[in-house]
Amino acid sequence: MYSQHHAYILKEEGVKILINYPAARDMFKREPNIPGGFKEVLIDSGGYQLQTGVSFVSLKAYGLWLELMLPKHPEVIGYMNLDILNDPLKTMEHQYYLESEGLHPIPIWHDGEDVDFLDVYCSTNEWVSVGGLASKGIMGKSYIKNLLTWLTNRYPNNKFHMFGIGISGVAAYKQIRPWSCDFSTWSTVARFGHEIALDKQSIIKEVQLPTDCRRRLRNDKQYLAEITRQAVRNIKYFEDTLNGLTGTSYQRSLLV
Repeated sequence: MYSQHHAYILKEEGVKILINYPAARDMFKREPNIPGGFKEVLIDSGGYQLQTGVSFVSLKAYGLWLELMLPKHPEVIGYMNLDILNDPLKTMEHQYYLESEGLHPIPIWHDGEDVDFLDVYCSTNEWVSVGGLASKGIMGKSYIKNLLTWLTNRYPNNKFHMFGIGISGVAAYKQIRPWSCDFSTWSTVARFGHEIALDKQSIIKEVQLPTDCRRRLRNDKQYLAEITRQAVRNIKYFEDTLNGLTGTSYQRSLLV
């Protein structure tokens, strides 16, 4: 997930990013835009922020914003439908509305909803997002592995983006991987005195820093930037490790 405070680090490290529509809207109030300088950008509609009361999102305004942004930003590789958790019919209505406006949003299906909705999305769209996982808490390796296995077996010609299970899914990704997923942990670990480190198998994990390092983070901006940059680099290294594996289900990429 994109962070304005560390945008320079993301650009310098050459990462792919996911930008949240309400954040971009509020960031560029006078002249609508999205952050530039990135090779690939994926846009999240802000459905989670809408339902948690963090931001208001208008479906029509979102559609108009996309129509304005897409011609200006060829680096945008996709954009999400405005999903409503626990209301698959309303989510599908939003999908059809945006499509009626000439847009091609990535549909979102929530884990646990009727599979008929997913069947429809996968029959008409190559790239589909799976959400609703964060609301269930952190998923274990076996759950994520089983879900991805089921998805790729049932829909072998589709690509899946996974919402809400970035770092919690890394152990499963060495065996079966989504086409894409997004990580937000990198931008917050330093605030809590944590870091993203690599274990002996090159799997990333969130670990607590020593006490003296946690104290230093509070007052040393340069050190904070170093910890943040290392988190981004470790995520990229993990992605490169996955892409170098053979004999596993390969899809695509990680985004921050």
